[in-house]
Amino acid sequence: MRAPGEAAPAASHYGAPPRDVDAVVLAAGRGVRLGALTSSTPKVLLSVGGRSLLDHHLEALSAVGVRRVAMVVHYLAEQIEQHVDAHRPPGMEVTMLRQSEPLGTGHAVGAASSWVRSDPFLVCYGDVYLPGEAALLRAFLADKSAKIAAAGVPDGGSYGRLRTEERGAELRLVSIEEKDGRPGPALVNAGLYVLPRSLLRAVAQLSRSPRGEYELTDALQAYVRDGGTIRVVPVEDWVDAGTVENLARANELSSRPPA
Repeated sequence: MRAPGEAAPAASHYGAPPRDVDAVVLAAGRGVRLGALTSSTPKVLLSVGGRSLLDHHLEALSAVGVRRVAMVVHYLAEQIEQHVDAHRPPGMEVTMLRQSEPLGTGHAVGAASSWVRSDPFLVCYGDVYLPGEAALLRAFLADKSAKIAAAGVPDGGSYGRLRTEERGAELRLVSIEEKDGRPGPALVNAGLYVLPRSLLRAVAQLSRSPRGEYELTDALQAYVRDGGTIRVVPVEDWVDAGTVENLARANELSSRPPA
């Protein structure tokens, strides 16, 4: 359904055949570091290039044929629900899952565990911006192997720092150190995954981390420890839009002409 007077989206955006892949979009957080910008607006509805962060994700998912999406919401959930009802791509079914309390990424994915029916499934952090997201999703969905997107940053202390190993032409995940505060360049978690449905068992067994949250990254590490393989896929032009400076960076990237 579109808002009154809104133009129909270009057919080329939504012409991909349906894929039997479910997607879970995490959109529950407030965005405290964004200050007044999120005092009355959820951070996933902040504008990047004239469209909300959430619209960018939904349009990319639709462009690659994903038709079932669960959105985990909490802060100003009604605004997100109303926005999605008015702007979701044609043919996409979006199920809203309200958290009574946001307790981390693992808790959010756990809230969708009974909804997920595909194997594998996608997980996307709603507050990141990826200019080439549709192309990345196509590459991610070319096979069913587990994957995590990773971005190089000059200071990895505020992110999930990835330890990897090379296996032939592939990078594989060894471990993730969650927001360890150590300065210096790092390869970090970019908030986009293809995950096996079996990983939901590890999510159900999570305990609170030292930060007081249920971390999806702890479930990933348990999966790797038990012999599972997660490919690490480096991405460029990734932005964690959780600060005013980073949101401005995302808008700068959105104004660049396509390569």
